[in-house]
Amino acid sequence: MAIAEKQSGVLPEGVREPYDWALDQMRIPEAHAITQGSPDVIVAVIDLGYRFHPDHEGHLWVNPRPTRGDIHGWDFAEEDATLEYEGMRSDATYQRGHHAFVVGEVAVTAPKCPIMVLRVGYEPHHQKSWPRAIRYAVDHGAKVLIMPHGYITLDHTDGVPLFYKGTDFNYPYDNIGLIEAMDYAYQSGSLIFKGTADNRGRRVATVNAGLDSVFAVGSTNRHGRAANIAASADYAEAATPGGERHTDDPTDSIWGTGGDHDYIPFQGGCMASAFGGGVAALAFSQYPHLSNREIREILRNTSQGTGWDPLLGHGIFDAYRAVSLKPEELSPGLRIDREASQVRHENGQLVAEIVVENTGVYDVSRMLTVAFNGDPKTAPDSGGTREEANILIRRQIGHCIAVATGLERVRVSLELDGDAQSDEVWVQVNPLDLGMAGVYDSARIF
Repeated sequence: MAIAEKQSGVLPEGVREPYDWALDQMRIPEAHAITQGSPDVIVAVIDLGYRFHPDHEGHLWVNPRPTRGDIHGWDFAEEDATLEYEGMRSDATYQRGHHAFVVGEVAVTAPKCPIMVLRVGYEPHHQKSWPRAIRYAVDHGAKVLIMPHGYITLDHTDGVPLFYKGTDFNYPYDNIGLIEAMDYAYQSGSLIFKGTADNRGRRVATVNAGLDSVFAVGSTNRHGRAANIAASADYAEAATPGGERHTDDPTDSIWGTGGDHDYIPFQGGCMASAFGGGVAALAFSQYPHLSNREIREILRNTSQGTGWDPLLGHGIFDAYRAVSLKPEELSPGLRIDREASQVRHENGQLVAEIVVENTGVYDVSRMLTVAFNGDPKTAPDSGGTREEANILIRRQIGHCIAVATGLERVRVSLELDGDAQSDEVWVQVNPLDLGMAGVYDSARIF
């Protein structure tokens, strides 16, 4: 849950503009020179209680076929079209400010993408609001769904969320329809974004963020490092700004639109989820012919990082890199680095170290690497016929299956068979994934 403080409409000293350093960190200004989004790419923000801010003018989705007054979205918690939440709960101000803040993040990141506003709730009778909001978003054309908050299992005795009673995140067994709706969204071609961050001392592991249907986003601070709210998650894919907590420096927070025509600071994984969705909207706009799986891999593999870690995934989103890929980078490709690859002896065993570069942005999830005692593309003996085949001369002397992440290099190590005591060692790499026919490389490394 993100944290906010009530402030006036004036930004503090050191903060140049709403969302300020976060936009620079993701290279949003550079990306906007290529695309600011498309009216055809709808972003749904599913949160707890919106209130309009002047900066949102012109950014809200307009339903072309409203049936019940759902012009800009719908409140699935209270079943009405009044998006400006007027509830009197003690956290009403927080809910309005939070929802408005997230909408503002999308508006400034992907300014030409319409924003659909949908509200869900945490009361016992709000359980079905979550899956219904997701299905509404998908059925009304949303390509990106931002869900900053996660559904929390209720105590069946009194309806109070277990989160508020001191229980850590657990499987939402009382709302299976939510998981099914999230699967439906992904299978329909949409992407869901949720942040991963420490939440009142609770662990980050949660089904809501860990599902295959969700792009899990880590949280950074303004220095481009893991924020102090960042938490380890095995399923984090990449990261965006979340802000730093427990600091007196206002520039450590992210400042943006609040729910009372003001600007307020926030810090949290919720902020990261919204920025992730905004950059995804730019990518969907730039590559309308690509699937959600391909967009997902583009976002992850163009991120600013070297390898993967559980706090920031593959690195910080790079919006400019994501929307400026060359045509050849949008196709799969494998290349053996002949200079970096070698054959060496290790404890009496001959070992081949092969460095393979994936020159395309898409992952090769199963890359078969095979070593031969000669060139596998040429016959070692011209005398063999169909009627009288020669004894196998060119043979495999080692193999393995590895992953080759898009736009990265992978090092593959093979223990070679005893038959490897030849004058040369050749290697061939081939993807085994669907849709990658004709992608291979072979090279002599010894």
